[in-house]
Order: sequence, then structure tokens, then C-alpha cells
Amino acid sequence: MNTKVTFNDAVKRLAQFGIKEEQVYLVDMILLIEMAWADGRIQKAEVEILFEYLKNHVQSINRFAGCKVLSEESAIAFIDKFLKERPAPKMLDEVRRLIADIRINNKTQAEAACNRMTVLNGCLDIAASAVTKYPYGLTERFTSEEKSYYHKIQKILGGRA
Repeated sequence: MNTKVTFNDAVKRLAQFGIKEEQVYLVDMILLIEMAWADGRIQKAEVEILFEYLKNHVQSINRFAGCKVLSEESAIAFIDKFLKERPAPKMLDEVRRLIADIRINNKTQAEAACNRMTVLNGCLDIAASAVTKYPYGLTERFTSEEKSYYHKIQKILGGRA
């Protein structure tokens, strides 16, 4: 059962996993990092895409806030630890449970659609950027784990129509 969580409640729950203050605005990136880890390892092309999305995400958050809420340096430091060591399953479960309430359900329909598409497009870009083996078959560009994760995230981010 999915019950709506207030933004403040979500912030408190994420703090239990060390995601505090302005880092809450980086939870989108955790979903992209999880996609990068879906095939079991982080590859160079995936990291390049993650950093490009991170740069755009930081700029977007700061533009929306009308001031500098996040710095690229602090955002890189935040995600870097998840690139070196796969995020804990309990934390990932909690981020997935809270993401729609933090980044979709409390936004205007246009903002929610933009947030949703940014994350989903990021997942596709990351999954397509590197394969685990060559040659690969016509339907093997994405691993089954990547496909499964994409559909899970798509469902989670469904939010409002």
C-alpha cells in the first residue's frame, strides 16, 4: 500500500540513511546510480552520463530555488560514495518508496512530468551507454536486470496522470 508522505516526513526518513539537508534534492541521482549498478558494475560511460545529469540537475535545482542551494562539488561528493560502493538495499528501498512524494506528487503537472522524464531518460541513457558483453544479441543491449529496474522506476514515478 502506498500512502502519501509529506516532504518533511520524507526528509526525516532519508536522514536516517545519511541523506540530509540539501542532499534530499539529489535523490533523483540515486535512482540513476541504481540503474548504473543494475548490471553489477559501474562502467566509465555510465559515470560520464551520471556526471552530465548531475551537472544539469544541480543547475535545475538552483534555478528553481532562485539561489545556490547546491554546489556541483558537494553534489559530486555526495554521489561519489555510491559510485565507489553500491548503495545499501535498505536505503535504495526507502528512496524508491519516497521519490514520488519528494519529486513528483508535490509538483505542478508540468514539473512532475519533467522530473519523471528526466529520470526515465537518464535510466535509458545509462543502460544504453555500456554493455556487459560483446557481441550481444538483438535484444541484449540492456541486461534483464536493467530492463526490470527501468520498468520498476517507471511504475514508481507514475505519480499523477
